[in-house]
Amino acid sequence: MDNKVLLILERSSTNLTVENNNKRIYEEKEYLPHLDYLKKKIAENRLMGELDHPDKFEVSLDKVSHIIESLDYDSKSRQIKGRVRVLDTPSGKIARSLIDSNVPISISSRAAGTVSESKKVNIKRIFTYDLVADPGFN
Repeated sequence: MDNKVLLILERSSTNLTVENNNKRIYEEKEYLPHLDYLKKKIAENRLMGELDHPDKFEVSLDKVSHIIESLDYDSKSRQIKGRVRVLDTPSGKIARSLIDSNVPISISSRAAGTVSESKKVNIKRIFTYDLVADPGFN
């Protein structure tokens, strides 16, 4: 097994399930602890994302399209629910145009971690949530 940290990009619009479309397994106990530091960034108005996933962990301010305003785990439905506000930036204007044209846009986490041979994901850090065309979760 390769223990290098890699960029893990996931897209979700439904329940946190055992295996997603990328054939990776996410466990609640692995994912949920990360919500604490993400909520702190939300409280500081600093959890922003981009239109499409970049090839790096950090958010580029010149590519920001939206800000995450809330993020909560609903244990009954086993879903992470959030509110995203599209910004009046160049990338945000593209996102808004797509939304206004009824183009479906999904949300996807941008994280660092490892994937074991059994396909279980070990998340080191979630950096943000990006707007993407195709979700990893249905």
